Amino acid sequence: MKWRVVSVAGAPCEEGNIERVEKLPSRPAKYTVYLLPDERSRPRRPFPCLCYDPKRAQQEPDRYYAPSTLSTAQLMLAWRTYRLQKLRRLRWRSRLLQKAPSIYYFAFDEAERVLDLNPALRQAVSALVGRPPRRGRPLWDMVLPENQPALQEELRLLREGRPLQLQRPIGPRRAEVCLIPLQKGVYGYYALDITVYHQLAELAMQQQSFQEEILAHLNEGLVVLDAQGKVLYLNPRAEHLLGLSAVETLGQPYPFSLQECLLVKGGRILEATPLPLPRSGQTVVVLDDISALWQAERFYRLYQAVVQEGPFGVFIWQGEGEQAYLLYANPLTQRWMPHQGRTLSEALWPYLTRKAQRKLKQALQARLPVELVLRGARTRLGWSHLACSLFPLQVEELGEKVPYWIAILQDRTELQRLLERQARLERQQSRLIVEAQEKERQHLAEELHDSVGVLLSVLRMELSTFFEGLPLSPEQKERVQQLIARVDEITQTVRFVSHQLMPPLLEHFGLVPSLEGLIRQFNRLSSLQIAFRVEGKPVDYPLIKVLHVYRIIQELINNTLRHAKARSVSVVLRYQARALVVEVSDDGEGYAPAALRGDGIGLRNVVGRIRVLGGRWENFSAPGKGAHYRIEIPLSGKKP
Repeated sequence: MKWRVVSVAGAPCEEGNIERVEKLPSRPAKYTVYLLPDERSRPRRPFPCLCYDPKRAQQEPDRYYAPSTLSTAQLMLAWRTYRLQKLRRLRWRSRLLQKAPSIYYFAFDEAERVLDLNPALRQAVSALVGRPPRRGRPLWDMVLPENQPALQEELRLLREGRPLQLQRPIGPRRAEVCLIPLQKGVYGYYALDITVYHQLAELAMQQQSFQEEILAHLNEGLVVLDAQGKVLYLNPRAEHLLGLSAVETLGQPYPFSLQECLLVKGGRILEATPLPLPRSGQTVVVLDDISALWQAERFYRLYQAVVQEGPFGVFIWQGEGEQAYLLYANPLTQRWMPHQGRTLSEALWPYLTRKAQRKLKQALQARLPVELVLRGARTRLGWSHLACSLFPLQVEELGEKVPYWIAILQDRTELQRLLERQARLERQQSRLIVEAQEKERQHLAEELHDSVGVLLSVLRMELSTFFEGLPLSPEQKERVQQLIARVDEITQTVRFVSHQLMPPLLEHFGLVPSLEGLIRQFNRLSSLQIAFRVEGKPVDYPLIKVLHVYRIIQELINNTLRHAKARSVSVVLRYQARALVVEVSDDGEGYAPAALRGDGIGLRNVVGRIRVLGGRWENFSAPGKGAHYRIEIPLSGKKP
C-alpha cells in the first residue's frame, strides 16, 4: 500500500516526493494524508490530516506531526483515525434513524420491495394500515390507498434520476418526504413528521390574518419603514389618511420627515409618532387623526380666554344647596369680590337683600335657575349692582352625575345709574305734570264755584221772584217748581264737580275726612256702595302727598264706576311703620292686566302719581274676580 503526503498552505515537511497545494480539497483522496501548518487550519468534518506541532507530536501522533519524525506508521494512524471518525458518524446517523420517533425511513429496490426500514416507520404503518411492514414485502402494503396514485408518479420521476422533496398528508399526520436514489437499483424514502410544525404554521397564518384584520380596522394609521426609510407596509387607515395607494407607495421613500410630528393632509391634522424597532432596524409610524381633538382644544383655549378675559365674572361651585364648595372664580370675579368664601352662600349672601336671600334659598332647594341682583359699595368694591344668573348643572363623571352650580356676573353699575337718573327725571316730569294738572283743576274748581255757581244761584232767585206775582194755574206752578228743582240739581252737580277738582276739606281736615266725604258723595249720587276702612294710626303727610293719595283713590273709584259694572267697592287705608298701603277692590267683571295693550288715561295718571311719590303698585285683577289694586307708598319718600 503506497501512502501519499500532501502539504497544504506551506506546511513544513522534509524535502522529498511531497505534493503541495494551497487549500484542502472538498473530499480526501484514497490513502492520502494532508499536512496542515497549524491547528486553526484543521477542518471540522472528519479528514485525514496532521497539524504541525513538534511539541505535541509524541503525545498525540494521530493529530500532530514533526517533519523529522514523520513515518509511514504515523500516516497509517492518521488514516485509520479518519476512518474511525467516519464510521462513528455513520453509526450515529444509523442510531438516529433507528430511534428518532418522528423520522420515517425505508429503502426499496427496482422491484418495489422493501429492503430496510426503521422502527418508527414500522410503528406508524402498523397504526395506519393495521399490519406491520416487513422486509421483502411490496412497498404498496405500507401506502394508504389515497396516496398510491401520487407515489406512482413520484417513482417514475425517481427512476429517471430526479430526487424529490415534497410535503404530503399521511392519514391524520403531515410529513415532509424525500425520495433519493442511494445506488444503482436502490432508492431511499425519508419522511419527517411535521404535523406540529404545520399546525404551528397554520396557527401563525391565522394569527397573521387576525393581525391584518385588526390592522385594517384600526383607527390609527400604521406605516412600516425599513432602515433606508422606504415604505414596507401601509394599513388601509394610513392609505385613507395620507391619500396614498399602497401599491404605488410600497418600496418608495416615506413622503414626510420623521421629525414632523404634525402633518396637514387633505384638510386633516395628523399626529405622526415614529416608533423605532432596534432589532430589525425598521420604524413604525403611527398616524392619528387629531382634527376633532385639535378643534376641541382650540375651542377650549378660546373659551378659556373668553372666561379669563371676558367682561363678565364666572363662579363654579360643586355640590348641592348652600354648602356647595367653590371650585373656580375667574380673575374679574376675584377683583369684584375679594372675599368669595368657601361655599355658595358665603359668596353671595352678603350682597343680597332679604327678599333676594329668600329667593336664592328657594332656588337652591328646588335646583332651579334664578336671576339675582347683588348690591355692593361702589367706593370700596368699584361696583354697586351686579346682575347674577345662577343655574344648576349636572355633569357625568366616571359613571356618576356630579352636581354643579354656575353663576354668571355682569356689572350693571353704570346701567343702574342711568336707570336711576331716568327714574328721577320721570318722577320730576310726572310731578310737574301733576302739579300743572292740580293747578288747572284748582283754577277750574274756582271758576265753577265762583262763576257758574254764582250765576246758577242768581238764576234761581230770579226765577222765584219772577213767578211769584204771576197768576198761574196749578199745572204752570208745578212746571215752575220743576224748573227750580232742575236749577238746584245743576247747582249741586257743579258744586260736586268743583269739590272733586279741589276738595275743600283736604287742606283743612286731612286725608281721612276728605276720603270719607268723597265716598259719601259717591254713595249718594251713584248706585255704587263703597266701604271705607282705616287701619293703624294716621300719620300727617305734606299736603301735596295727601292730594296725590286722594287723587289715586278717586281715579280708581271713577274707573270702577265707568268700566267694572260692579255693585260694591272696598277701600282700605293701612298705616304701617314705614309705608302707607292702599287697597282698592271691587266685585265687577275684572280683567287680565297682561291682556291690556295699553293703560287708559286714568291708570296712567295713577302710575304717574305713584312714581312721583316713590311708591310701587301691584295689580291683582283677574277676569270674573273683579279688580284689585295694592299701592305701597313709603313714609320717608324713598322706595320701600
